[in-house]
Amino acid sequence: MFEMGIVVGLALLVSLSKMSWPWKLRVLSSPFLMDALIFLGLLILHWGSFSGVMVATIGAFMCSLVLSAGRYFFGHVQNGRYIAGKFDMGHKLAK
Repeated sequence: MFEMGIVVGLALLVSLSKMSWPWKLRVLSSPFLMDALIFLGLLILHWGSFSGVMVATIGAFMCSLVLSAGRYFFGHVQNGRYIAGKFDMGHKLAK
């Protein structure tokens, strides 16, 4: 159960790494919405057994940790303004 939950979190990390910076910051800018959508999607996929629901719960928790770490390190967009994290990615957003 725990291993599959970690794999789900790593899958989000891989998905984020393939996105362009504006899309990454768009995902990082709405953590509650992303957490809810990810948990709902995982719950629908793994419904039917206790271990499946636990994989969904642990996977959603791992995704929440990935999103929180992304906001801390790379920042997010709030009200149309970029809020920098530990690493300033503002130059990647230039259009």
